[in-house]
Amino acid sequence: MSEGVRLYAGTQHGLLIWRSKNSGWEEVGRHFKDGIIDAIFGCKNTPERVFVGVTHDGLYRTSDGGATWEKILDGDIRSVTVDPTDDKVIYSGFEPVALFRSEDGGDHWEDLTALKKLPDEVRKNWWFPQPPHLGHVRNIFIHPDNPSIIYLCIEHGGIACSFDRGQSWEDVSKGIDYLDIHVISNLPKRMDRYFVATARGFFTSDKPEHGWVRAENGLSRNYFHDFLFLPPDKPGESPIMLLATADGSPGFWRRENRGARAALFTSNDNAQSWQRVTHGLADDLDSMIWALVHHPHEPKTVFAGIGNVSRGHASGAGGAGDLMISRDRGHSWERLDINLPADRVLWAAPE
Repeated sequence: MSEGVRLYAGTQHGLLIWRSKNSGWEEVGRHFKDGIIDAIFGCKNTPERVFVGVTHDGLYRTSDGGATWEKILDGDIRSVTVDPTDDKVIYSGFEPVALFRSEDGGDHWEDLTALKKLPDEVRKNWWFPQPPHLGHVRNIFIHPDNPSIIYLCIEHGGIACSFDRGQSWEDVSKGIDYLDIHVISNLPKRMDRYFVATARGFFTSDKPEHGWVRAENGLSRNYFHDFLFLPPDKPGESPIMLLATADGSPGFWRRENRGARAALFTSNDNAQSWQRVTHGLADDLDSMIWALVHHPHEPKTVFAGIGNVSRGHASGAGGAGDLMISRDRGHSWERLDINLPADRVLWAAPE
């Protein structure tokens, strides 16, 4: 690899950190041994600063690349993100549904209470099928071209949107029939095209407040989690979309006593059609691909975190995990020589 990378893997059994070394990987840290890690996000301009959410516990911060950690927020943390325009602005999502913001890098926090003032008919959908049956903020999206626009994926519960930096909120879930929402993002450099991955559909919209439509032509799976965009083969073409999928949700896997039958798909036409990735991947992966993250130096390279676990349910023991890498925009994959517990989340930072 051209420049150093530090990988942070949040697993069912703690946080593991590696750094690239001599074309291989060296483990440099293990933290939160008994913790379930459900959220990781780092700063763009200060990459040694990374935030980790430990479920049922709190949010932690490192300012030295993971050597030491300090707790900066209490609670059942399920998501964290850094404002793409300002490293000092941090958002963290909770179970039960709540959103906090820090304006000073995590030293002080404000509860954005307007979220809880959404109508009763919206908030009644904020639940989870397993005890204690409380919904949580799974994913926080801050628009990179206008950080006043915030979208929240609520698992279960729908999509909440603010156009005024959290002062007011509206539900923008119309068109999605099963409100188990995982990840939302915009088409890069566009204000008029969004995509969202859910437990029973992959959707798109040019104006989410007006509703969503399915974008599944060519997909042979019906459960969707992480997705991201990679640069196109040629300038001016649409970006490559990479989408992690499975056959049914974790509830089906348990009831049918089987694996996830996970698969990756790519699209080069903004989700109008999809093609399955097979090079380097098993026909039907037993473990789910829970995390997709960009390489910090190489635009064509992406990492994947895989885990034999049901990510939405934050308790119990998990199975094994894997980390994989693609250097050609997701078209082919190879396993990294790294052993770890079931991976739930992943972050890649410059070394």
